[in-house]
Amino acid sequence: MLIPIIFWVSFPLSLVVSIIGILKNRFWLVLIGAVLFLPISYYLNGSPTLHGLAILLPLFQVGSAVAVREGNTRWAWILLVPAFLMVIWFASIVLYYQTL
Repeated sequence: MLIPIIFWVSFPLSLVVSIIGILKNRFWLVLIGAVLFLPISYYLNGSPTLHGLAILLPLFQVGSAVAVREGNTRWAWILLVPAFLMVIWFASIVLYYQTL
């Protein structure tokens, strides 16, 4: 029971920590967000739809951390977009199939 709770908490927490890292110009917070995103990307990597692509999502957040470190917040936000889209897509799939 503890594993699903940690799994679901780390998913949105990753984005929150990354957003705070970009807003406060702390690249290490964005790196922590990338580490928190690893379990969900590993899980989604087993999906036939996203096989091989989902494991690249934390790399976008690492790129975002590099952009924050270099002082380029616009690129940091752009590189965080794939993680946002994945969270929205995954949440919509889970919520849709719960109603069936």
